Amino acid sequence: MTRADDISIVIPTYGREAVLVDTLRALMAQPVRAADIIVVDQTPQHEPQTVQSLQRWSASGELRHVFFAPPSIPRAMNLGLLLARTPYVLFLDDDIVPAPAMVASLAQVLNSLDARTTCVAGQVLQPGEAVIPRSSWRHSWFPFNSAEPAMIDDVMAGNLCVHRESAIHIGGFDENFRGAALRFESEFARRVRASGATIEYRPEVSMHHLRAERGGTRAKGTQLTTWRPHHSVGKYYFAFLGGLWQAFQAVLVYPLRSIRTHHHLAAPWWIPATLLAELLGMGWAAWLRLKGPRHVDLRDPVALGNLQ
Repeated sequence: MTRADDISIVIPTYGREAVLVDTLRALMAQPVRAADIIVVDQTPQHEPQTVQSLQRWSASGELRHVFFAPPSIPRAMNLGLLLARTPYVLFLDDDIVPAPAMVASLAQVLNSLDARTTCVAGQVLQPGEAVIPRSSWRHSWFPFNSAEPAMIDDVMAGNLCVHRESAIHIGGFDENFRGAALRFESEFARRVRASGATIEYRPEVSMHHLRAERGGTRAKGTQLTTWRPHHSVGKYYFAFLGGLWQAFQAVLVYPLRSIRTHHHLAAPWWIPATLLAELLGMGWAAWLRLKGPRHVDLRDPVALGNLQ
């Protein structure tokens, strides 16, 4: 029987201060707590108040605080997999408000799963969103604010529970996803499904995502006003991994789609910069694809140095 003691919470964080502290405080206030909270920190320098909170909780054993650089979302999650000592790992964003009994709900869900289900995707309520019936959704992608359980093919990494050994067995998360690492969780989900395992969405494992303005992927700026490829490289790399036809479609469609926005209609002088970002991301992704995937490293020096 799976209990909360069989779950570790891993929180990758970058550039977050008070909202990170609030997130951790809310998780430590859960009536049923996980066995461990691991904060995988990529922030070069925190504000004094954040440092004090992290040091106090680390010293008291409330959490484990690990730092590495340069920032990488997939590597942070791989480190969490390696550092966890429990059968299950719950990945959470660093700017959330968890449901009051989130961990207890997850433990109950894990006891009800089919043997082939190695991933549970929880409910993610974005700012302004409410819980909706699945039938009211009119887009092709799955609504992670749905009220109904479902078997799904994609995940959101901000509220994702994985069976640790199964995730490591398929390679963890591909660290070739750089910059904002767009689509890295979709690529992970694709490998989960290819392994014969299934992914289940369960709305009772719920949280509100605050989408804090500072830190996280927003530290890379917005893709609408930059020539840098940090927001485009991931989507091209994901497409290139999918085969020639998917790569061909991406090269043809993505550049045009990137400038078909209200922003570019109102500010057309940003079109050249956006197209440059797309071309640079395309080239970067092609180079990464030629190198081959970079999966979890069981000998990662940061993980080895923090294992006890």
